Amino acid sequence: MPNRRKPRKLKPADLHEAALDHLARYAVSAARLKQVLMRRIARSAKAHALDPEPLLDELARVIERLTQSGLIDDARFAEMKARGLHRRGGSRRQIAAKLGAAGVAAPQAHAALAQIAEESENSELAAALAYAKRRRLGSFRTPADASPERFRKDLAAMARAGFALDLARQALAGSD
Repeated sequence: MPNRRKPRKLKPADLHEAALDHLARYAVSAARLKQVLMRRIARSAKAHALDPEPLLDELARVIERLTQSGLIDDARFAEMKARGLHRRGGSRRQIAAKLGAAGVAAPQAHAALAQIAEESENSELAAALAYAKRRRLGSFRTPADASPERFRKDLAAMARAGFALDLARQALAGSD
């Protein structure tokens, strides 16, 4: 493994700049930003044998300031992330799991999922169809293969993606 460069010695004033740099590149939740900056603090403290406590105290203030200013908005992040995952064919279960992994609180994740469900009465079927099209499953397979074995495999793929059995069957049939 090649030698890594020694991380820069972080000062409390550097955390705000580091947070803004990360937000400029990535859309993140408050929890994810905190995770990223805590790793950075830990690397710097370990490399320079520093006490990370002042940096951790400043980190809480930086996260609070960014949240109050609107640069970090978990509800908006959850809505954006949920829409993108739904468009790609993510099931409600899968979207909820990915939002949880991204550090979004459960009430905000449920609100984002409810908003998607309100916009379309068949949002879960639309997601299942999008998933089947994207993965070329069922009737969306280009060289058609209607064998029972292939159908079982496609159903299994839909189940692993989090779709219910009846929805998976409808999506594989290509029905709207």
